[in-house]
Amino acid sequence: MDNQLIMDKHDDYSKSDKINIYNGRKLDSTKMWILFLFLGWSYGSMGSMGKQILYYLTLGGFTIWGIYLLFTLNGKIKKYNKNIALEVGLDGNDLMKLGLS
Repeated sequence: MDNQLIMDKHDDYSKSDKINIYNGRKLDSTKMWILFLFLGWSYGSMGSMGKQILYYLTLGGFTIWGIYLLFTLNGKIKKYNKNIALEVGLDGNDLMKLGLS
């Protein structure tokens, strides 16, 4: 879906409504880490099922991919959440308050 279309869709909402929508769609880093450490699940929650299937089929990229994710998962979660915040129409000040700037 086009980002501009998504932003236009949320323009009629108040700031608190936008934050509520963001909170409903964002990824919780604690849950993501638990899912990743016990099930190897990460990309599926971020909308990349193809990568998730490939990750499983290659056993975590022969563990190299898994080790790489140990160091980059927090950044991927933050980037995903920032994209969600922008889709909902939150501005730079809101991103800073949410720790996403």
